[in-house]
Amino acid sequence: MRDTETIETELMEISAIADDSLKLERIIEWCATHPDEVPFALHVLMGSKTSKPPESA
Repeated sequence: MRDTETIETELMEISAIADDSLKLERIIEWCATHPDEVPFALHVLMGSKTSKPPESA
């Protein structure tokens, strides 16, 4: 597996794409190119969706 920062950077670049069909193409391409990193990518993406920002008092 490659460096985690590299993977996260690639995932953030893909998530920044505005066009949903192009984003889906890139996700499929990324998964096909790096199949061993898909579980890690899912973990990263799910973690960023479920984590809540800290509340300020």
